[in-house]
Amino acid sequence: HGAPAEPGAVTRLARRIGPVQPQIYGEAWDVVTSERAINLAYTGEPLGPHMDLCYYESPPGLQLLHCLRFDESIAGGESTLIDAFAVARALRRSQPRAFADLARIPATFLKDHSDREEPVLMSYQRPHISLGPGGELVGVFWSPPFEGPLRAPREEIGAYYAAYSALHGAIERAPCTRHRLQPGEVLVFNNRRMLHGRDGFAGEGVRHLRGCYVNIDEFANRFNLLRRKYVPGAGGASSADPPLPLGNQDWALGRSVGLPDAPCDCGL
Repeated sequence: HGAPAEPGAVTRLARRIGPVQPQIYGEAWDVVTSERAINLAYTGEPLGPHMDLCYYESPPGLQLLHCLRFDESIAGGESTLIDAFAVARALRRSQPRAFADLARIPATFLKDHSDREEPVLMSYQRPHISLGPGGELVGVFWSPPFEGPLRAPREEIGAYYAAYSALHGAIERAPCTRHRLQPGEVLVFNNRRMLHGRDGFAGEGVRHLRGCYVNIDEFANRFNLLRRKYVPGAGGASSADPPLPLGNQDWALGRSVGLPDAPCDCGL
């Protein structure tokens, strides 16, 4: 709250955490409606819960969204957040077979867009759920708008889609934080763990957000260094008792940093 309503403010804030992570939309991008939208985000349509840039080998870590303008005449447009780790843990307890299939059968994440100033054709295969060596949950990947053809053996197709449907339903029923951003507010969240979205909106006026990313390793680096410096007895990344993982697929589950665990009432 209180960030100046100017385009460069969000990247200045991000650089206090770590370098801004460039990607196909540049260092920063504007989320505002456009008659020639190259992304659903640049319309007034609703955006379901998703993780950004799953078609990258290393998707962004922190995402920052700075509200520059949100006219009162706009109806809707609230930002949403869902904890993907809480959903996945609930699915594991209630439907272990579906959880196991989603950790085993790779999905295809795809960005194929030639009709833009800088054409893009990117594809990456990975399971929706990533586990550590002891079966610990270390990553969740969910981005329905950017899923390509399933490349799996024929005998696995039924299992994949049954498990996919189970996870989709769990996400739709999961607790959701909803907030209408105000000019000067900056929403900062972990893209590797929190699925974000947006309610659809309409009306005369402007809804304008500006966003950027910080790499998850840069964030972990800053966290570890500050923790070592300011928390008595903390040893940074080498400490034996930090919180739960960031969703960065780090096998050192007990040595990662991140959000605390919480039960999920996902209707499972």
